[in-house]
Amino acid sequence: MSNSSSDSCQVTDDGSDSYNLTLRIISVFVLLIVSFAGASITIFSSYIKFFRIHPIIINAGKYFGAGVILGTGFIHTLPGAMSALTDECLPDSWKEYESYAGLFAMIAVLLMQLIEVIAHHQLHRTPKKEQKIVVENIDSTPYVIPVEDCQQQGHSHGLSLLDEDRNRRITTYLLEFGIAIHSVLIGVTLGTEDGSTFVALFIALCFHQFFEAIALGAQIALLNNKSILPGIMMVIFYSFTTPIGIAIGIGVHITTYNPKSVAALLSTGILDAASTGILIYVALVDLIAAEMGPGAHRFFELKTRVKILYFIALYLGAAFMAVIGRWA
Repeated sequence: MSNSSSDSCQVTDDGSDSYNLTLRIISVFVLLIVSFAGASITIFSSYIKFFRIHPIIINAGKYFGAGVILGTGFIHTLPGAMSALTDECLPDSWKEYESYAGLFAMIAVLLMQLIEVIAHHQLHRTPKKEQKIVVENIDSTPYVIPVEDCQQQGHSHGLSLLDEDRNRRITTYLLEFGIAIHSVLIGVTLGTEDGSTFVALFIALCFHQFFEAIALGAQIALLNNKSILPGIMMVIFYSFTTPIGIAIGIGVHITTYNPKSVAALLSTGILDAASTGILIYVALVDLIAAEMGPGAHRFFELKTRVKILYFIALYLGAAFMAVIGRWA
């Protein structure tokens, strides 16, 4: 490593006071409100008549959000991971292999697939003899049909809905996990940002978090929970991720944070790469393919103009994140 490179990897203090702590503290509360508002829109619409929104609008928002999540993975987290894991301040052993970002993203994809398979396996382990459906005779006398008999007699519709709900629940939990990691990381970035780019980055992240929150909220709203409380708890959890990241960023900056240190570069790069794998997997497999792919029979039963609307919403979501990526 040359002397010039070594110097650029050290913490410097030129006596300037460009770090405005007040703005960082304000950003904590603003992003908290923005994230909560975006994720709550569809939740409240599903449970409160006053906030009721037409299903087509909600679904369009869901597909727009899928595009947002896909764009977040490709435009926001992957380039950040590649930049961090190929930085000149890393040891030569890391710079000799330029594909670490792709490697960690691929590992995250494979782990997500494995976790999803295990989760589905555990959910479907209920013994068939315990799964019964109560129906009524013509004379209103109730009787029980075992699941295997029910399936043979063509009464498996209820079970299909149950499986669909279980699958959607797993998808939603994995989606929130991936988004949470990403939100904490961008919060840390905002909290440690020192310079004139803070305001532009802050505004871009407000839009970013709002539309990402809409995507998550749309998925949570589809869980069909009996009460609004579980959905609100998931929204609150998500809403605090970016503010927590900002608070961490403020803390490490006060303690003379060096974003060019080996530890900072590796932790940021690896987590960004893992987040990339999670977001891209969930967007492509669980959101786009599952909702719009060959097996999505409900989607293909829709009117052509509605399907076109949903595709446009998907593309607009991805395009929006590509534009936001210019500043964030």
